[in-house]
Amino acid sequence: MLTRFNRKTVAALSGVAASLLVATAASAGQENPVVVMAEPQENIRTEHVTYADLDLARRSDQRALNYRVASAVKRVCLFETGHAGLQARGYYSCATGAWDGAEPQIAQAVNRAKEIALTGKSSIAVAAITINVPAS
Repeated sequence: MLTRFNRKTVAALSGVAASLLVATAASAGQENPVVVMAEPQENIRTEHVTYADLDLARRSDQRALNYRVASAVKRVCLFETGHAGLQARGYYSCATGAWDGAEPQIAQAVNRAKEIALTGKSSIAVAAITINVPAS
């Protein structure tokens, strides 16, 4: 069983790996970005949250992305309504680790959008938000 520290590490490293696997249109000289995804890891539940249709320089679209991430966290952490006790604590522990991994990715996506809004370009790679949690 992974500890909270290890879940955070796995989530952060997976997010970094996903970011490194993405080639931007600017660096590739193409109109559309090419996204290369790694094979899913065994015993890790993963969900990718796209934001290609959002303008993250706008607060309303930032809220929409947070809503999408929250929904993905519920799915990968196997949220079930009406459960209490140990199951609820397990969900909240999982969700905390998932959010810990997602928040830096969200911040990076927002920073990219703000750079583009100010300068018309960004050095930050295009990526989806990747939510990873250990399978129980």
